[in-house]
Amino acid sequence: MAIKANEQISVVIVDAQELVRMGIKAGLSDSGQIVVIAEGKTEEDVGRLVKEHHPDVLLLGLNVFIKPGTPGGPLAVCDMLKRLVKVTPTRILALSRYDHKGLVQCVLRAGAGGFMLKDEALESREELIQAVIKIARKGRLPLSGTLYEKMYPNSAVIEEVPQLTQRKIEIMQAMADNPQFTPAQVADLLGIAESTLRNNLSAISRALDTPNTNGAMIECLRLGLVQITRERIRP
Repeated sequence: MAIKANEQISVVIVDAQELVRMGIKAGLSDSGQIVVIAEGKTEEDVGRLVKEHHPDVLLLGLNVFIKPGTPGGPLAVCDMLKRLVKVTPTRILALSRYDHKGLVQCVLRAGAGGFMLKDEALESREELIQAVIKIARKGRLPLSGTLYEKMYPNSAVIEEVPQLTQRKIEIMQAMADNPQFTPAQVADLLGIAESTLRNNLSAISRALDTPNTNGAMIECLRLGLVQITRERIRP
């Protein structure tokens, strides 16, 4: 449920590094409406603290999912995020020191409401506070300009929101709502042929000047054309 403008926002911070947790907590202390109610440092803390405190927003350092000798990399992290999203309405702001495009795309497709670089979170209190507020109120956070430039260094600056038809926006929203669906399942949900879906996705990627559907989804999230919602249709 979205947080109203006059309501306090409860936050749980989980990150493997104590200095990061301290810095984030200090950065949120001057907001006047954000309250840090618990902290943790391990993967086990994530589920336990969310279950105990039911925070509005979870600030989640992705390093809690990475253990020595654990295979899978970003895909393993995103699989864990998908499982977390299924069991809690808490909105998630993922934090990482790494800006790898595949990681960012995977995390957002897994259901996180936003992705923020730790350096940005620690260096700018205002950006951190606004990120938490946007996640709490709207359920999503557009990519910061810095992160977008790192992901798409050769992209032209977009001065206006590209014009997509309502149907194309509905297609992207259906994919955002159901990241576990195959293209065939999304097409069936929308009542169209899979070939029609794929043609639309190609057209959307061209319209947004992105290399593929994942890039188009990131751009739709950044521009506010699509939102990550909690009410998802299950297969």
